[in-house]
Amino acid sequence: MSHPAADAQARRRVTALMTELGLDQPLLSVSDLSTRLGVVEGVLPDLVLALAVTESGRLRLGAELRGRRWAAERGVAVPEAAAAADDGRWLLSRRVQSGGPDGEAWVAAAIDAALRIAPLPPPPGEPWVPPAPGPLGRLRGGTEDAARLLRGGVRLGELRAVRAAARGLPLAEVTHGDYRAANVVLDGELGGVVVLEWAGLRGGPRHADLLTLWATTPEADDRARVAEVVRERTAAWERPDVGLLWHAVALDQLVARLTRTDRGDGLDAEFARARLAEARRTAAELGSPVDPGR
Repeated sequence: MSHPAADAQARRRVTALMTELGLDQPLLSVSDLSTRLGVVEGVLPDLVLALAVTESGRLRLGAELRGRRWAAERGVAVPEAAAAADDGRWLLSRRVQSGGPDGEAWVAAAIDAALRIAPLPPPPGEPWVPPAPGPLGRLRGGTEDAARLLRGGVRLGELRAVRAAARGLPLAEVTHGDYRAANVVLDGELGGVVVLEWAGLRGGPRHADLLTLWATTPEADDRARVAEVVRERTAAWERPDVGLLWHAVALDQLVARLTRTDRGDGLDAEFARARLAEARRTAAELGSPVDPGR
């Protein structure tokens, strides 16, 4: 929910920084993301200005900038950093003029970027992790989330078992951390795909990014191409692990849509439930060690 006082404070912060930086473009919008991301963000016609308002936000902007530089070295297109504070307090980026995830060219470019990210080792430095809530927040949030999951049709026993098993999978690749289709966008000016959100780069299981892409791609033909690539790149001996991860990723996407309303990609819980049903069938086919029907 938006709070007018917080929104006004965020706008004042961004406006003051724009003045300091000599930016004379109009400020189109301001988002107060301090609770979740530790930053406030201003959108200009050609630029995006992110300002850290917590230490977590400062660490996030530092991880974002490191991740972009690392990805660019691997040939992955990222938002261009126009300027950044030496202490990590703010980051000014060229605005990506994005189009939706759809079509053969888009899915081919998205797959290619995922495969460029995947080879070990991960970049130096720690990935950004959202700060954990205090004990009272964990209790309240856990109770509220459990209620939402139950109402949304999530089997809590299945969720616990699949997540526990997935945590034991080998960290065999580098993962982007949030390789949703909404973060792989067609830039109208560049004429190609740009990948957003680089603060969460880390080691992860095989195909984590491709499976996240599969679980969040709206068009069936595009999803089918992603699934085909995953199967082509899966050896017989690792099929159970990939089936388990397929199941886990689909479950996590449904959980996210039931517990967070700000995903911003136009996909709803019903879409995620359909992907989970497919993932359960695939996990069973690939011999997942966790019973998909539990």
